[in-house]
Amino acid sequence: MKKLILFFLLCFTTLGICAQNEGIIQGKIIDLEFNNEPVLHANVQVKDTNISTQTNFNGNFEIKNLETGSYVLEVSFAGYDTVEIPVDIVANHVTRIDQGLIAKSIDLSALLAQTNSKASSVTTSDAEQSFK
Repeated sequence: MKKLILFFLLCFTTLGICAQNEGIIQGKIIDLEFNNEPVLHANVQVKDTNISTQTNFNGNFEIKNLETGSYVLEVSFAGYDTVEIPVDIVANHVTRIDQGLIAKSIDLSALLAQTNSKASSVTTSDAEQSFK
């Protein structure tokens, strides 16, 4: 019986020592151009790793069990500029990252010029033939 108790104490002590070198990142992602509304399902990734998550309905996210050290957090969402945030993870500490995203600006002038030039080269007879 004493050996069994000693075994469990050793297991719990080992788990406690291992857990001391890890931290947590929590945060919220918002849309800076739309009344600071939460961004639903934004991708939050620890750059150059396979560790990632998505924001929930309220724009919140959490990444657990990160070893202490310096990382870069990459936040992305379709139609928005990707943001990279340097983060230092401290053992047994929650690091809070609240970040806003800005919509990508798209230059449509080149697309409009192409569309206008193609439209002017189509004749009535070409259009009639395509419908036959």
